[in-house]
Amino acid sequence: MGLFYLKNMDEQQKQEETTAKKLKALESEADELRLMIQEGVTFDVEVRQQRRKPGFWGFFKKKETITERKVFKIKEPTLATLDRLSALWLQMEIDETKLQDEDYLRVAKTLANKESHRLAEAVAVAVLGEDYYTVMEKGGYYQRKEDKKALENLTSLFFHSVKPSELFTLAVLITNVSNLGDFTNSIRLMSATRTSDPTHLIEPQG
Repeated sequence: MGLFYLKNMDEQQKQEETTAKKLKALESEADELRLMIQEGVTFDVEVRQQRRKPGFWGFFKKKETITERKVFKIKEPTLATLDRLSALWLQMEIDETKLQDEDYLRVAKTLANKESHRLAEAVAVAVLGEDYYTVMEKGGYYQRKEDKKALENLTSLFFHSVKPSELFTLAVLITNVSNLGDFTNSIRLMSATRTSDPTHLIEPQG
């Protein structure tokens, strides 16, 4: 009886230690995510372009191909930016069942043809953020004008420079930095149709 009791106590202690480790790991991940959201994330792409050598005689010489890396930053979006991102996301369609078919490659190629430009635009929207707008104050009101040319240029840049392997990483980063968790919790908190009391979402202020 005593040995059985000690064995159970030992197993219970091991389970508690395992649970504690898992909770600590989750808290660590949550802290990293919060830091990522606060500070934003950077990424770079490789851009190849042709340039003439400087100076008068450079005009008569053959253009040289130059490769450089451009660095961009994605920050937590405003509601307006999140709205534009969500509009793009909702336009993307994928039938998961077809990806299990033997004709997987054909489906993947169809998706690439249909969604590549839209994905490049989503990255551009995330990078531009509020810089997509030119803001002017007039009579106490702020007027915003869309800079569609800037969006087109950045979309084209990413369309021609981002690789599929980089795209997956960017998709994860954009989703994380978009902070959809806090956005959804805000809706749950303010919604008049909620079915349960969401006050537990409010963290006590120290």
